[in-house]
Amino acid sequence: MNRLTYSAPGKVFLLGEYGVLAGGRAMVAAVSRRAQGTTNPAAPPPTPVVAAAIQLAEGHGCKRLGDGITIDTRAFYDGPIKLGLGSSAAAAMIATALATEQEDETALDLAVRAHRNAAGGGSGVDVAAAFYGGVIASAQQPAPVSPLPSRLRGLELYILATKEATSTADFIARAQAYSGFVAAAQELSRFAEEGIAAWSKQDAARFLSVVALVGRRLERLGADAGIPIVTPVIAEAMRIAGRHGAAAKPSGAGGGDVIVLFAAEEKVADEVARGAGLTRIDAKVDPVGLRRERAPG
Repeated sequence: MNRLTYSAPGKVFLLGEYGVLAGGRAMVAAVSRRAQGTTNPAAPPPTPVVAAAIQLAEGHGCKRLGDGITIDTRAFYDGPIKLGLGSSAAAAMIATALATEQEDETALDLAVRAHRNAAGGGSGVDVAAAFYGGVIASAQQPAPVSPLPSRLRGLELYILATKEATSTADFIARAQAYSGFVAAAQELSRFAEEGIAAWSKQDAARFLSVVALVGRRLERLGADAGIPIVTPVIAEAMRIAGRHGAAAKPSGAGGGDVIVLFAAEEKVADEVARGAGLTRIDAKVDPVGLRRERAPG
């Protein structure tokens, strides 16, 4: 008997990661590191995000799931190190699809709630990226989602790993406790809108300028709030990128995990990685979001 199986991509924040917490839009790309989940009668006890998805699905009137759920997120790790590519958001989307047997916006809404319940908050835009795939712009969920072109002509997206794990919830809480957070978030939101417009118009030069501005503004927010959003390693990557006519910034809460780099040539990504002591991640924009997979019988 075939078991129900879904997969969903990871994500990187391109712009707007703190601004989205104050009402702005974020720009997020789904990436080609996919989690895969299936119903499984021999599944171990559920993780918090899977348990939250099952509970919400049952509360929504879905039939009680007889089997457990197993989700494979090994693609989101480099050995024992979690890369920070949104494995919990992908898991929330997959678990909800399995628990509801739905693949629509209702499942997305429940997945966002499940992820928030398990993580203690969050914008939900990462879950939306796992659902839609590609590059999207959206505000804190639920909110309209705008699909964007999957790439910007003349530039390539590179993802570099710091191999330093960060507590997103801790960084967000500390940032929001800072008295100047709202003003900083609003400024970051304005930059995000400029970047979204430049991406939509395929204006590579303007987009690079915005990425560099955001990197510096995140560095200032971290300094003012006493949070290492831009670590010395990330600052060095940003410096080297700028020297080569490229631009880099933290993705997500910062402090570690991954950074995004936009450059015209691959050799620039290699130079930034080598010079800052980072590791290039083999991943690109994934145009496919939540997907039902064929499972072996």
